[in-house]
Amino acid sequence: MTKRMFSKPFQWLTALPLLVVTGALAVIALGTLAGAQSPDARWRERLFDYFQRLDPADGEAVENFHLVLIDRESVDAVGPWPWPRTVLAGLVEAANAAGAKGVVLTEAVDAPDPLSPETIGEFWLSGARDEVFAQQLALLPRTDERLAQAFKNVDGAVAVSLTAPSDPNRTSAFQRTDTQHAGWLSASGADFLALPAARYFYAINPDLAAAARPAVSSLATDSDGVLRRTPLLWSLDNRPAPSIALEAARLAEGDASVTAIVQASAASAQGRTVHSLKLGEHELPVSETTSLRLYLPKSIAAPTTSASRLLSGFNGAPATIAGSNPQLKDTVVLIGLDTELGAPVRTARGSISPAAAHALAAAQILSGEAPTRPGWAGYVEALAVMLFGAAAIMTAQRLQFWQAAGFAALVSVILMLGAYGAFAFGDLLLNPIPPAIALFLGAFSVAGGKSIGGVLRDDNLRGSFHDTLPEPAMKRLREDAGSELLKGVRREITVLACELRIADEDLRTMENLPDDITKLLAAASLDLRQTIIDAGGAADQAEGGRLFAYFNAPLESADHAQAGCAAALRLIESMDKVNADLDASSRTRGLQIHLAIGIATGPCFVGPMGHGRNNRYSAVGPAVDRATFLRNQSEFYGPAMICDEQVYKETHHHFAFLELDKLKLRGETRPVSLYALIGNPFIKSSKAFRALDDAHRQLLASYRSGDMAAARASLEKAKSSPGAKIALFDIYEERIKQFAEKGVPQGWDGAHTAGV
Repeated sequence: MTKRMFSKPFQWLTALPLLVVTGALAVIALGTLAGAQSPDARWRERLFDYFQRLDPADGEAVENFHLVLIDRESVDAVGPWPWPRTVLAGLVEAANAAGAKGVVLTEAVDAPDPLSPETIGEFWLSGARDEVFAQQLALLPRTDERLAQAFKNVDGAVAVSLTAPSDPNRTSAFQRTDTQHAGWLSASGADFLALPAARYFYAINPDLAAAARPAVSSLATDSDGVLRRTPLLWSLDNRPAPSIALEAARLAEGDASVTAIVQASAASAQGRTVHSLKLGEHELPVSETTSLRLYLPKSIAAPTTSASRLLSGFNGAPATIAGSNPQLKDTVVLIGLDTELGAPVRTARGSISPAAAHALAAAQILSGEAPTRPGWAGYVEALAVMLFGAAAIMTAQRLQFWQAAGFAALVSVILMLGAYGAFAFGDLLLNPIPPAIALFLGAFSVAGGKSIGGVLRDDNLRGSFHDTLPEPAMKRLREDAGSELLKGVRREITVLACELRIADEDLRTMENLPDDITKLLAAASLDLRQTIIDAGGAADQAEGGRLFAYFNAPLESADHAQAGCAAALRLIESMDKVNADLDASSRTRGLQIHLAIGIATGPCFVGPMGHGRNNRYSAVGPAVDRATFLRNQSEFYGPAMICDEQVYKETHHHFAFLELDKLKLRGETRPVSLYALIGNPFIKSSKAFRALDDAHRQLLASYRSGDMAAARASLEKAKSSPGAKIALFDIYEERIKQFAEKGVPQGWDGAHTAGV
């Protein structure tokens, strides 16, 4: 109710942040759709890293692969890196002698060996004085040929293109690739594939390329330096080339062929894009750039042997017996630098050597387990941004700010758990972050609308109720903005209905001064309203000279019935002062304003009712109707403060009351008693009131029993009491006279029908 009161004056203020947030939601949705497959979404990728740590891949890290790492011990035995490729050839031969299923050299060989006789000879030939010595060096056997000779006896691969020329995880890196002459690869009927481009750094020795398959060793990290995905197929000089990981997996499967399954509906100028790769019986989903998303097991430690163990008698090292490295048997051996000598690779699970990264990716290829981010994920997430953002806005309209924020947080947690469940049980990578941001934006937009119009609206609220609510309630409004205080409630309240009346003869006397009469009533009403507010009640100005006062609202009060009676006595005192001022003026001397008051208590609906300047704090309910009825009865019983039974029961021990009558009302099953509030506790304890009260009680007892003679005697006694000149006794005198003449009606219970 309170939220709607001032919606029209401040509607544009509330709509402004909603429009801004709607635009922001649209931007987020479009950004989510556009960057659905981009590796630059750091928060999304880091969330996926966290999912991977919570639910790592099944199984051991590496079962079919073994690392031979060139470490500090090996360098101490051979000499500083880089080594001549004749030493690398010795490592290949030692691995073969140990029973390796295949050997992969992960250090790039597409550049001249800086320690080969050929390279040294070229240096001397180009600048040295001893040309004879240079020519003799150039005639020595080439180290590349020595390495090629080592690979002729074992299936293997050598690394090339250590650094790709562009980001391979973007489709802009595609190159047209002819697959017709690649015996190890079939492309399910597609002659040309769109693959990420790689190139030789310099060139590779033809004999070495014939003996060992060139495999791309590039490991492209994301913009934050973390390796999360690696392409498995490359375009090398417009021909397909495997990555180190794919070639190692091929060798582990017995030199199995690879089938590239293309997307039937996806093609570009460069050729068909790949949907998945099939190696033997394993089909592995990949992105359109053929990238495999790394999914690491709980333990990423791979079996490792120092290269020094395979160096048989090199540079004075002790000879190693062939076959003395049984840990290499039936495995694919990957030879490379360790993390001390080479640059480590950062992954979601820590830093490892490049050779270990290739081995882990190869093991994942064989397992066939790879989380995928389907193409429809971006559309679903963009739609979720708009739906959840709209839901948050609509929900926040009905909730307080912290409730809306809590709702957004709860739904965000549910989204996060749902995304984690999709990863853990379906290997699907869904991003809950954009919908979660939309939820909070939606909730905060409503808060923003409230904040922008809040101060002005609260000032308007306080201004509307400044002459209506008591100071404690206004203080709460100033401090808490009234968000809870001015909510409509159903509550037990005490209603005081009062009306200013001027006798007909006084009105006739001043009929030539209408402006004076209206100003007089307005000033008297203002004075009464202020008296009600000072007494702790909420004042409600009705038509004419009528006012209502509500106690126990908006602030709760346990003794609201007592507060209503005290306020009525203060109103009488205030009216006495007004009449004294009237009598002191020559223009209004002799004019008297009478005050009729009715007090009732009961459950009512109470709260602000209206809009803008016409807003008022009011109540609706039986107690309001009953107080109005009692106020109207004062015209019959004489100027009096008339209360209902409930007010009397709750306050008769504190105030002085006289029972007026017992009436039969429509809608009531039994007669109800009316009571006149006579005065404060001092009057109640006075000797004169006690005498009047005793005589009045005897009068009512005799009257209701039908003994009119005894009632007449009690009436005379009551009328002789001090302060007994009231209209009530004239009413009973007339009733006793009629019943004495006509007799008491049959079934008489002392009750009269209202209005008779």
